[in-house]
Amino acid sequence: MGDLACVNGELMAPEQATVPVYDRGFLFGDAVYEVCRIQGGRCWLEAEHLDRLRRSLKELEFPPYDVDRLMERVYRTIRASFVKEGLVYIQVTRGVAPRTHAYPNPPVEPTEVVIVRPYDDAPTAALRQKGVAVVTRPDVRWKRCDVKSTNLLANVMANDSAHRAGAYEALLIDAEGHVTEGTHTSLLWIRDGRVEATPEGPGILIGMTRHFVARLAGKIDVPFVETHVTLPELLAADEAFLAGTSTEIMPIAAVDGRPIGSGEPGPITKKLQEAYKAAVKDWLAKPAPATARG
Repeated sequence: MGDLACVNGELMAPEQATVPVYDRGFLFGDAVYEVCRIQGGRCWLEAEHLDRLRRSLKELEFPPYDVDRLMERVYRTIRASFVKEGLVYIQVTRGVAPRTHAYPNPPVEPTEVVIVRPYDDAPTAALRQKGVAVVTRPDVRWKRCDVKSTNLLANVMANDSAHRAGAYEALLIDAEGHVTEGTHTSLLWIRDGRVEATPEGPGILIGMTRHFVARLAGKIDVPFVETHVTLPELLAADEAFLAGTSTEIMPIAAVDGRPIGSGEPGPITKKLQEAYKAAVKDWLAKPAPATARG
């Protein structure tokens, strides 16, 4: 079937899905979201994504929300779509209420949107073999980037600027001169045999693929360290790569036109890519959970 949406439990084609104009996600960006990779008909890193969703809801003071019911609807949508390899987008808004800045009191029912669509990894997989060029842009986002909210306009503007410059992604530089992360990816780099990444906090998103990479680094006996990096320091790194749900582990060949290392995927990045593939293969070999089987 392909693309399929589920709005508050009702399945429909995405082009038929609508929300009221008074939905707070539409009016204020008062909403959180997650994107999971579907592999073999189930959600990769599902538990980690759900933990982050719960955290985002808590940080924005949403009323109690039934995440277990949400996942039942997610898998019902996946099964109905017949998508085995794809992406699932999940969004929860604070609901529909007359437009006023304060949260509705008493709370209203949240609006829940699930969208499943096929995903062809082949073009991105080809890029992983040679690496990509990225550019840097100022980080002008709000100060709670650790919350995965739908307030993404600054990300969108920086990413579009990168694409117009012929780059794959934009790396963001904060007011202190630190290169923090990409517009929709985590940034990691390698110096002196260590995998390094920006310390977690309000300035960056808590990356699920980044967390997984940190675990993979331990398995291949490579230290993982949180530290800040300036642009000159990043340019002097041995290797660098992006990490994300569909990006997986993407080598960075150049930043602002200047090569990183040899300008090709480095040895540690390649080892992490192989470890990532092996981990997915092992996971797919295990029985699917009851929610995925239906």
